[in-house]
Amino acid sequence: MDKLRWWEDPEQLRLLHKRFEAVRADRRQFLAIVGAAGGTAAVSLALAACGGSEGEEGGGTTDETQSTDAPATSQPGQAEGELAEEQVFRVNFERDPTSHDFNRDLYSGGEESLFAQLGQFDENLQVQPDIAERWEANEDASVWTFYLRKDSYWSNGDPVTAHDYEWSWKRQLDPETAAPYAGFLYDLKNAEPFNLGEGNFTRDDIGVKAVDDYTLVCTLEGPRGYFPVLASYIAAAPSHRPSVEKYGDKWTEAGNCVSNGPFKLVEWRHDEIVICEKNEGYWNAANITLQRIERPIIASDASQLAYENNEIDWHYRGQLGQLERVQNDPTLSQEMIKYNLYGTWYLAPHFGMPPFDVREVRLAMSHAIDRDVIVNNVLKGLGTPAYTMTPPGMPGYNPNKYEEYTAFDPEKAMALLKGTPYEGGKNWPPITLTQREEGDAPKAAAEAIIQMLKEHLGMDIKHEIGEQREVYDRAYKHELQLWWVRWYIDYPDPNNTQYLVWYSKFPTGSRHTWQNEEYDRLVSEAAGEKDEEKRMEMYRQADELMLKDGAAIFVYNPYNYGLLKPWVANFPRNSQGELVPTWNVFVRMYDRIKILKH
Repeated sequence: MDKLRWWEDPEQLRLLHKRFEAVRADRRQFLAIVGAAGGTAAVSLALAACGGSEGEEGGGTTDETQSTDAPATSQPGQAEGELAEEQVFRVNFERDPTSHDFNRDLYSGGEESLFAQLGQFDENLQVQPDIAERWEANEDASVWTFYLRKDSYWSNGDPVTAHDYEWSWKRQLDPETAAPYAGFLYDLKNAEPFNLGEGNFTRDDIGVKAVDDYTLVCTLEGPRGYFPVLASYIAAAPSHRPSVEKYGDKWTEAGNCVSNGPFKLVEWRHDEIVICEKNEGYWNAANITLQRIERPIIASDASQLAYENNEIDWHYRGQLGQLERVQNDPTLSQEMIKYNLYGTWYLAPHFGMPPFDVREVRLAMSHAIDRDVIVNNVLKGLGTPAYTMTPPGMPGYNPNKYEEYTAFDPEKAMALLKGTPYEGGKNWPPITLTQREEGDAPKAAAEAIIQMLKEHLGMDIKHEIGEQREVYDRAYKHELQLWWVRWYIDYPDPNNTQYLVWYSKFPTGSRHTWQNEEYDRLVSEAAGEKDEEKRMEMYRQADELMLKDGAAIFVYNPYNYGLLKPWVANFPRNSQGELVPTWNVFVRMYDRIKILKH
């Protein structure tokens, strides 16, 4: 096997998945990168190689994590015209960063454009050269050699050299640094035992070495054809050694920070604003139009007002409460970008906790929820009613509404409780609905659901909103009584929504408590079925099994919207025409953007 074709090697796929898990990167990132390299066949192989293991949803270094569909009537971000004299782009941080030191903490919440890796991801998640102009591997891809450009400089004028990456990666792995995501670099020879303090390994034993100023040799634990992917990820960003040694944890403060990316930090007034300007020493600076980035610290619930006051140019998280006004505003409606999130929001009851250990209760809940009211009235059209797990627009979407299980019918809902301990909507135990912090739309939908269940079934439900990591930890420990949760698809196939999410026998466990032998058989066999018609029929059968047993109560498929000023041009889009804002794979939005005269 050609080890450079890593997407065809199950062992390399397993290892790459493990590295991404080490930095809490979600499945979407991992599978999108695999798909960009090897197509859908590689994605299927990746799932098989990784045992379908499911990580947490929604990882990332910023909140701008959803690619967006090109709008039907206009093309914000694609205008042409005379460039503005001042090339300034303004977009908010929702909270003040803890630092900009990605070498130590990937999730510092800082500005990614300050730093450049050996490679970079383009809009289609393909790896392209960056600080390294080329690289090559030995025959079995266990040793990689990166050849760095000689024309790229840190923001203080120091040349960017191979020594910077050697020192930075060893800093990240050093136990004294206590970098929480050092496992990302465990493919380097002896990196893992050194980081864990096992054996007598020193920094000199780690398999990364600058053999001269512009040649970096990486000796790995074995064949790793994917290693350029890791070397291009933000977790592989360098740090400036003299600054770290002089300022310690304060080295990324304004006045101290020296960076090697396309932009440099010039001002950081904590809890107020972060300002960056173009780093003229960056090798590709001549092809970057923006001169300045201003990132005021504005919470999500205040960012739309900032947008309307022309304080920011890109409002990436539209608020549900403002949607109707935006749609009716002659200006804002032309700047609005509505996009399908390709996901499903649903209630996941705990099958071992009363009252959800009673099937009739779960079925009654489905009939007590008016999905049309939630979508049209509560969400103001930002979604479609959901009846099964796979969202519309995706292969395997089942248009059957299964009204026997999902039709809004309060009388039927109450009738289902007859003969149970909760007949007549009485004797309910304490019930808590838990969700993670995630904007106003899911919260509003949850509150509407709680009200409907109170009105039609007599349930009194407490609404609990928790921090993302805490909620997912509790979910995997099966501690949540009633979970309000969503799933955004990773790739367009029901294998993603039905096998990856609901198969109960993964060695790594499942976030759900529902188990069904026939369901597990259907979705596991469907994963390997070559007859497409037969495969889709198996998924339809699996859908019906879920609904018959009340495995979940599917409620809606979400949409969202953003606002982009008409003077912002060249906003990056992928080959499908989807907007691609910065997130923690593609982080080069600012390299592309231009500001038109206005």
